[in-house]
Amino acid sequence: MMIHPRLRLFRALAMAIVLAALTAVSPAMAAPQSTCDAANVVARTLPAVVNIWVAKILHGDEEGGNASGKDRLEFFVGTGFIVDPSGIIATNKHVIQDAAMILVTFHDRSQVPAQLIAASSVSDFALLKVNIDKPLPTLRYADSDTVQLGQPVIAIGNPLGLGTSISTGVISAVNRNLMKTPVDDFIQTDASINPGNSGGPLIDCSGEVVGINTALLSNNSVLGSIGIGFALPSNCAAILQGYLLDPNHVGLNWAGLELQDLTPGLAQSFGSSLTAGAIVTGLERDGPAAKASLAPGDIITAVDGRPMYDARAVQRTIVLKRPGEPVRLTVWHDGKSREVTVRGEPWPDLLALRTQVLASAGSLQTAEAASAGLHLANITPAERKRYSLSDASGVLIDRVSVGSEAESLGLEAGDIIMMVGGHPATTAGVVISRLDHPDLATGDLVPLLVKSKSVKHWVPVFVGRINVADLVARVPEAKSALAPASGIPGVSQTQR
Repeated sequence: MMIHPRLRLFRALAMAIVLAALTAVSPAMAAPQSTCDAANVVARTLPAVVNIWVAKILHGDEEGGNASGKDRLEFFVGTGFIVDPSGIIATNKHVIQDAAMILVTFHDRSQVPAQLIAASSVSDFALLKVNIDKPLPTLRYADSDTVQLGQPVIAIGNPLGLGTSISTGVISAVNRNLMKTPVDDFIQTDASINPGNSGGPLIDCSGEVVGINTALLSNNSVLGSIGIGFALPSNCAAILQGYLLDPNHVGLNWAGLELQDLTPGLAQSFGSSLTAGAIVTGLERDGPAAKASLAPGDIITAVDGRPMYDARAVQRTIVLKRPGEPVRLTVWHDGKSREVTVRGEPWPDLLALRTQVLASAGSLQTAEAASAGLHLANITPAERKRYSLSDASGVLIDRVSVGSEAESLGLEAGDIIMMVGGHPATTAGVVISRLDHPDLATGDLVPLLVKSKSVKHWVPVFVGRINVADLVARVPEAKSALAPASGIPGVSQTQR
């Protein structure tokens, strides 16, 4: 069959249009990329993630709305992850701030006490230690400087104390100035982060940690996630971790510089046409920057040839250098630009004092250490009517303290305690006596049989005495905390 030349031309043009359309689709459509197998990644990494339960001493009118002004014991939850098979755990400093007791729950639901190794004075980072007689699975750090906007990430944590939960999202932004410290360079993500997620890992699709979930921004009163969460970058965590485990380890670089952003108004007032940089506001006497003849009013525009756009960029670039390594600053002053070399020193006082992190023995003594936050009452006809208790027998919970252990266990006003430690709860006095004097308590726990609406369940209540001195750990030898994992990517099962 003979085809007319014009028809052949028409078909050729049509085919060209189709091919053009195919090549014009998005790169993801034209050449499908490998997707993030979140289920597989989570299954491999979960054994190295832990839930953290902290008894804290709060003072006066701190969180919880206590108007009495008394120190009190309240309970909080957070997250951490194992970074060394010997039982070293990374978390946020604010998770264990003012701690009187720290308990860690593993993926298999076993629970053990934890101690503080050390915390950073310049960043929201801390290390804990648990004593376990077997090697533990670990997570390893990725290079957070290589993360990209839109990159898939997974946040693992214990939001609102509900238990280990997973949320997925992408990296929304980098280099966020959140806590205004010279090392924090926060990664922003839309993966849901809520109270209780703090200290948990933000992992990439290979199962490596790109950040530590640290904070969230919220416009609601309950501080719920609105998709704006922040993680401390893994590179910052790795540097701090190395130093906290060994103060002789290379730490942060200190130049003794005080800086502020260069604004158009400041630039004009100094007779400069610069549009970006950092202006020197002060120098530590005899510090490295002072020795290099820097002076207030100098404008730093570049570090080692890299343009700097604000004060924080300058500070962070300097502090991440090795102490003693020459740092070349491009400085503008009086209409001229010059090169200045600064040799920094190890950052002073990088370790937070334990007295600045842990609760004091004195505050613990004044707190109601034995109280579970329960206010009990005998059941009266009025209470039966108020709570619709019908013929229920036992002791009434008529109030639960905010932030208390009882609240964290899900106990509520109107619940009935039917038994305490295997004995009938006949009066409020009997229950209080057994909670205050748990002679038969196993592991400092007393079981309560509670009737909550139509459900009966046993609840273990901690009634032990707390010794803050037990929270201090010896600094262990961590041989694999920063080493690449072997075997399954992102998880190390290395034997020590």
